[in-house]
Amino acid sequence: MHEVVHAAKAPGYPAPLFIHRASVEDGESFFATRFKTARAISDKDGFLFDAFGLNRGTLTQLLGPRAIWRAFGSMLKGHFVGKPTGNETQMPGAFLVHQREVLWEHRARHAGDQPDLTAAMRALKSGL
Repeated sequence: MHEVVHAAKAPGYPAPLFIHRASVEDGESFFATRFKTARAISDKDGFLFDAFGLNRGTLTQLLGPRAIWRAFGSMLKGHFVGKPTGNETQMPGAFLVHQREVLWEHRARHAGDQPDLTAAMRALKSGL
C-alpha cells in the first residue's frame, strides 16, 4: 500500500480505490492515519475478492521466505503488523479498471509481493 499512496500523489495517476476485509470502522481508523483522502470499501465477506479471483494464501505464500524477507524490509522502514481485523489469509491484488474493463492486473504471488505501478501506468496510457 505504501507504494500506491506515494504514486497516487503523482500527476496523472488515478485515484486508487482500496477494498479491504476489515469492518468499515477498522478501515476508517486504518486509513485515517495512513492515507486520509483514501477511498475504501469494506468487503468483510470477500465478495469482491472472489469476483476478481483473489484466493486465500497458502502457508508458503503467507509465511514463506519471500514474504518474510519483504516483512523484514518493511519493519526496517517503520511499518509493522497491526491487530488482526479481517481475513489475514486473503491474498492481495491490484487492478486498473477503466469503464468496466480491466486494463491491467497484479495478483500477488506471496503476501509481500508488490505491483509494478509503472506497468499499470503504461496500461492506462495505452488503454485510453
